Amino acid sequence: MENKTMLSLMLLLVCCSSLFAQSPALVYQDAMDFPVIGKYHQEHNYNRLPAKYEKTVRPAVWSLSRNSAGIAVRFRTNATTIGARWKVLNNNSMNHMTATGIRGLDLYALVNNKWQFVNSAIPENGFNSERTILKKGDSTWREYVLFLPLYDGVDSLSIGVNAGAVLEKPQQSLLPDKKPIVYYGSSIAQGGCATRPGMAYTNILVRQLQRPIVNFGFSGNGMFETAVGEAICETDPSLIVIDCNPNTSPELIHERAVKLVQQIRACKPQTKILLVENYMYEHGYFEKDVHDIVFRKRAELKKACNDLLKAGVKNLYYLPGDGFLGDDHEGTVDGVHPTDVGMERFAAHILPTLRKLTKDQ
Repeated sequence: MENKTMLSLMLLLVCCSSLFAQSPALVYQDAMDFPVIGKYHQEHNYNRLPAKYEKTVRPAVWSLSRNSAGIAVRFRTNATTIGARWKVLNNNSMNHMTATGIRGLDLYALVNNKWQFVNSAIPENGFNSERTILKKGDSTWREYVLFLPLYDGVDSLSIGVNAGAVLEKPQQSLLPDKKPIVYYGSSIAQGGCATRPGMAYTNILVRQLQRPIVNFGFSGNGMFETAVGEAICETDPSLIVIDCNPNTSPELIHERAVKLVQQIRACKPQTKILLVENYMYEHGYFEKDVHDIVFRKRAELKKACNDLLKAGVKNLYYLPGDGFLGDDHEGTVDGVHPTDVGMERFAAHILPTLRKLTKDQ
């Protein structure tokens, strides 16, 4: 009997300890109350294209545009505990990309004027998630940026802080104070297959350049389309990057690239445009047909660029496809989509070009 009583007391103590170890209840606020970066329109959502484009872009592009890749929320707080509640649109999953990259969140803090990773909010198995991202911190005032899911949309998002803490708009205008880069591309640009949102190369570049990027990466559907060009024309960018070779057949690249650049140049007479070649897929070193199609695509894009320059198009630049993922052939998940290592290499490779082309913006 005495042993049973002792066991009951021990169990009670364990339960009580678990209760006291839990994070304190958080006070939540709608993330829409704070500056949202990486989104060019003013609709009350986290979609990459405004609603009118549902009728003008292809259904696949519209569906992907509802993924929140590249969108982030800026805020400031003295909280010791920070959490998030969010609901995704589709509860997507893939067999070669983590759930955190697809549906999770990444929190960064501004430390010595650089963005330092704090923690990820790992999604739960359903549409709704609630996670504590930071707990038992100090009450130092800090500026934060919260990156949203790469391959799912966000129906709602709230940021929580411990009772008594203040959650407010950022005091520093860092990130929203610069014109964005608009990046039109493929699944790679959308963020496949980063393990978490902050490791998409476009988001790495946001932090390194201290400049927003409007992510128009549409998985499998970055195809030099003038319907997307209409949206690009509505932005106010420092630079427009077109990186659509991976998703476009060689037969279409020249015609479509020329038409898209002419469309953009008509609506943005002075904005710099950067055309980016596709890199070699790893199996292309062993499969001749893949190897050949990569080079055919490059040749078509280069011809388009040369023809545009000969026609008098100004402020048009070109970046060859070699060197993006290093030379050890270890930068991809599946021979095509970068790992986090590949993402860092991609960002490091393109960074000097982007920095040079935006230095006066």
